[in-house]
Amino acid sequence: MRKNIAIITLVCLFASCTDNFQETNKNSIQPTKAAVQTLLPAIIFGPLNSHLNLQTRLTNQIMHYAVWRNDNQLDYYDFVSGNGIFSDYWQEHYKAVRSYRELISLTQGSAGANLKAYTAAGKIMNAFHMASISEVFVDAPYSEAGKGSEVLQPKYDDQEAIYTGILKDLEEANTMLSESGVSFAPGGDILFGGSVEKWRKFANSLRLRYLLRASNKLASAATNINTIVSDPTKYPIITSNSEAAIYNFSGVAPNVSDFANLLPTAVTALTTSERFIDALDGVDNQNNTADDDPRLAFFSSLPNCDSSTDNKCTDKYLGAKNGTSREIAQGTGGNAELYASSHTGRFQTDKSLLDFVFISYSEVRFILAEAAMKGWISSGTPKEHYDAAIAANLEYWKITMPNGFADREDVKWDNSMERLMAQKWVAMLWNNTVEMWGEQKRTGLPNLVTTLGDLAKSNANNKVATRVFYPQLEQSTNGSNYQAASSKFGASSPEKITAKNWYQN
Repeated sequence: MRKNIAIITLVCLFASCTDNFQETNKNSIQPTKAAVQTLLPAIIFGPLNSHLNLQTRLTNQIMHYAVWRNDNQLDYYDFVSGNGIFSDYWQEHYKAVRSYRELISLTQGSAGANLKAYTAAGKIMNAFHMASISEVFVDAPYSEAGKGSEVLQPKYDDQEAIYTGILKDLEEANTMLSESGVSFAPGGDILFGGSVEKWRKFANSLRLRYLLRASNKLASAATNINTIVSDPTKYPIITSNSEAAIYNFSGVAPNVSDFANLLPTAVTALTTSERFIDALDGVDNQNNTADDDPRLAFFSSLPNCDSSTDNKCTDKYLGAKNGTSREIAQGTGGNAELYASSHTGRFQTDKSLLDFVFISYSEVRFILAEAAMKGWISSGTPKEHYDAAIAANLEYWKITMPNGFADREDVKWDNSMERLMAQKWVAMLWNNTVEMWGEQKRTGLPNLVTTLGDLAKSNANNKVATRVFYPQLEQSTNGSNYQAASSKFGASSPEKITAKNWYQN
């Protein structure tokens, strides 16, 4: 679904629009409706590039998909160097939270069906943004967040309170959208084009994600998952790639991702990880053969060398190791410029290919596979959901599934969490790796310590990082609350960046 560029331009100019907001709100022709139509696109679109940038620089490395070999401090957990990325992520998501608060203030008490749809959509987006903030920082301002001059120094809520709130909001949003006559006015919904049913499916699919994430600690999670899955009329969920919650970057400025806008020369230093190549090379332990997972060739390029003239050139994929020094990463194969496999440059070649994934159909089916395996739901077998999840991911990238792929020894369902999470890990690449980070923290799978370089192990006490530092700006603008929240996670850097999330065992 291609988006109207004029709408995106409006979003990009949103900051200037708010300077004259009171004048805008005096419009005699449905002023409130006009305002919410401006606010909803800002809530949807505003944080997307900062979120993708954090995936590109942080979670794609933490999750061992790739290595920025010339600039890999975040890969080996030198998180002090990431303050700019973390701060931008924090600020852009909280801008969306402020816009949500403003939207709610405009629609509060209104019985209008159009305004109710915007309220519900705002709740769903706010739940996503707050969960995204909590996934990266753990505790964060929530109950007092986005209130502007009313609360200049918001308190930090713990992660349990954030999850409790967002789960409640998602359930309320689905209920609101199920009411008779609820609809969107033309032009305000840049995600689903005004489809109330798709917003409902988005809300309930997010509930499944966050209930699963909290299932180690939330006693009612399994029951609530069963309630949703057992009643598709009351709780519709995403059932195809066409229904997935995905913002489609058209590839035409300004509707294009920052990553796709990188020069091709900039991405040549982004190397596929050793672990990703090893995981996708099939069971013959030799990559670049018919036994490979087809996603290996999609996401990685063979080294740019000629084996007929260079005896070091193997005509094989060669990945860099995560969590090492820059020198080691650059020296992959003796000279990474020649012998290492670059992570795909196809997103720069086709700027419309990389979109922003809020939640994919593949992820929903992986959730159902785990729920079925644990006996929480009776709708479909674990294998059915698992096979469908893999097929959905291949279909999403328009990759043809090889004959017999689902029955290969390294792919076929074996009723284990290790197999399920291994395939979920592959499918989540560029399908929101912040969420895959959350799943790895929840389950400990895949076990990334086994392929973690010595430098990262040293910086994190032989653990995988679980969070990042709060933005430095918080120290000066919200000092006392920042200090209280930060001190909770330990005195040293290793303790702070490996502190447990609430939902972890």
